[in-house]
Amino acid sequence: MSSWAERAAATLLPLSRASSLGPALREWSYTGRFFDLEARDGICELCGQQDLRYHFEIENSGTASSLLVGSECIKRFEITGVDEQGQRLDADATGKLVDRHRRGLVEDARKQRVMTALLKLGQEVDDFDAWDFIDFVDDKGAFTPNQVTMIFWRMSSAGVNYRPADWKVRMRRDSDWRQLRTMKPAAFKRVIAALTPAQRRRVAEIEANFSENGQRWR
Repeated sequence: MSSWAERAAATLLPLSRASSLGPALREWSYTGRFFDLEARDGICELCGQQDLRYHFEIENSGTASSLLVGSECIKRFEITGVDEQGQRLDADATGKLVDRHRRGLVEDARKQRVMTALLKLGQEVDDFDAWDFIDFVDDKGAFTPNQVTMIFWRMSSAGVNYRPADWKVRMRRDSDWRQLRTMKPAAFKRVIAALTPAQRRRVAEIEANFSENGQRWR
């Protein structure tokens, strides 16, 4: 038995009715409850993995026991669960459900960091109305390139910490691309830091196409 399986067995068997790991695992199910610890200080109660930020609950209805575990353990041990409608899922579908729940936690954390940075900037700068921008992103889902470069510049000037990758940049409209194309180099660099890998590749493709034609995109 591998070391992670041995650790899991040592934890799981005293809380299960079965006396071996395989049958014991089949007694457990994912409850659909999940938690953001807001820091990487959690431990998987099944395998002992440290530095977890997100916890997912599994339970044994026969023994009324529950554990908070990492998402990978649910998939690795093929623990099953139920969906939001109460339908029983197989291990593969449960793994996909856990992944969806984890993505939701990550996205919620990202939005919270953006909101916190905007509110902090509003506290530091008198003429910046953070709620206008919070309402905008709630409605539109992303900021325009001009909004991002302005916000980043003001946060840098005010000493407000932020993570460029947290800020979604809208690049769907012709006007968005015109904003990016006409930016000064410093502003362009700030926005590029916030673009997704797919958006950066698109920028590189556009620049390459212009270069092939002997032109400059910017």
